[in-house]
Amino acid sequence: MSTTIPHWPGLFSTEIQRAEFSVPGREVIVNRVEVGPEARPIRHKHPGEEIVYVLDGAFEYMIDGQKPIIVQAGEGLTVPAETVHATNAGPGTGYAVVIATHVVEKDKPFLVLADG
Repeated sequence: MSTTIPHWPGLFSTEIQRAEFSVPGREVIVNRVEVGPEARPIRHKHPGEEIVYVLDGAFEYMIDGQKPIIVQAGEGLTVPAETVHATNAGPGTGYAVVIATHVVEKDKPFLVLADG
């Protein structure tokens, strides 16, 4: 079952798994994220790496300090820990689905909104 992310129309997330990781103080969180055409990019960061695999459509990743990157279905990308980024459905697709695996520090907020 997808969960609408509060106050973020067009973004739906389903937590698939959350488990202890072999590195002390870390956990792994796996989500299926759907982005619809009405979604807007939200600048944020995570307390660990985000490893993504695009299942359907295309995602545009806007990672601070880099040019925007388009990741198509069947491709993957890693966002470094604590790096501010935003995502959007890629141009012309209007809809995209990604599996996002996060290896994050336990007991820290999973998602932190960025200023500006």
